[in-house]
Amino acid sequence: MRFDDSYFEGETREDFYIRPMIKRAWAAQMEILEEIDRICKKYDITYFAEWGTLLGAVRHKGFVPWDDDLDIGMKREDYDKFMYYAPAELSGGMELISSFTDSMYHQVMARVINGKKINLREEYLNKYHGCPYVVGVDIFPQDYVPRNKEDEAAQLELLKAANLLMKLWEMEGADENIKKECLEELEEMTGVTLDPDKPIEQQLCQLSDRICAMYTGEESDEISQLCMLATDENYRLPKECYETVIEMPFESIMMPVPVGYEQVLKLRYGDDYMTPVKQWGTHDYPFFKPQEEMLRELCKNMNKEMPQCFAE
Repeated sequence: MRFDDSYFEGETREDFYIRPMIKRAWAAQMEILEEIDRICKKYDITYFAEWGTLLGAVRHKGFVPWDDDLDIGMKREDYDKFMYYAPAELSGGMELISSFTDSMYHQVMARVINGKKINLREEYLNKYHGCPYVVGVDIFPQDYVPRNKEDEAAQLELLKAANLLMKLWEMEGADENIKKECLEELEEMTGVTLDPDKPIEQQLCQLSDRICAMYTGEESDEISQLCMLATDENYRLPKECYETVIEMPFESIMMPVPVGYEQVLKLRYGDDYMTPVKQWGTHDYPFFKPQEEMLRELCKNMNKEMPQCFAE
């Protein structure tokens, strides 16, 4: 992708200063999105902006100024197709990360990343517009809520049980007998036997993913991110909100957004979603802060100054 040099200058948007390196990280993420877009077009897969990226497309015609990551979503049928084709299709060192590819990744979503470590090679820096850090695009599956309320209740009960056991398994000092009893109960509920010789957390996350995907569009009138629905029964939308996508300007590209974006944003951020509120998500800002500190420490150990372009 091509950007004017001026794009990477620091600037203030909505009374918030955006560092040059944030701009470079934005551009690097758009490089990954371009690769995702190529694969989606090749295999007739539909994706759309999600979370802060959707809000940014609608409200700012680009990134929310104080947001630093890029989120997209796919309906389950498209998500599963992407998960199938992407590993062999991704080029330039990009990787698909999910609970099915990485035993340490315990989320019911996927990421496409440009590598797994800081990279100072010229080729890498040229491709990712001077950003040496690991960056990625998060991909959230949208799943169907069954039309039958008894089926919905049963599905959410399974999902809650799997999520609760995941938290128990990750809890330091949790009683082993209780963990075993809960695991046996979940196996009985689902009819799935987990392999004790493989990472249990990974298997629980995979099981949660399969529980989320139990129903199809033909069996549903509503759509949701099921893990959110498991904690908030109102976290659902008519499936028509994602029936098709339209394109909106986003920085230097056009971004697909769900046709029912107004309903989506009201559910995510409230009726006044067009009013800017400076708040951050679940990670530190900027997301590459730990990597930045690692690079600074590395330079210090080598008795070198951190390059100014990385410190800006």
